[in-house]
Amino acid sequence: DDLYKAESNSDTYEAKLKELEIEVKSINNILKKMEAAEGLQSEREEKLEENIRVLEQTKSELSIRAENAERQIQVLEENILKLETDLEKEQEAHNSTKDELDSVNAEIDDI
Repeated sequence: DDLYKAESNSDTYEAKLKELEIEVKSINNILKKMEAAEGLQSEREEKLEENIRVLEQTKSELSIRAENAERQIQVLEENILKLETDLEKEQEAHNSTKDELDSVNAEIDDI
């Protein structure tokens, strides 16, 4: 009777051991998958961080270029204003010379 009971317990424990071994294998497989996913996630994170660094550098360079362009625009606008002022002065001088010429021609015609 004790032998039967011991054998029964032994069979039960062996069955339980096999269940636990299967569960451990399953957990190990899940762990391996998680480790692989973590590695992929880590690689993805590194790539994203590199992309962020590149984009920040590009942003910095574009900001500098924009500032330079703004300064160039300001210089060009100042040049345009100066040229417009010079043009007005030259037109006034031209009109004055034209008026003088007309006056001289009128004097010649009166002679």
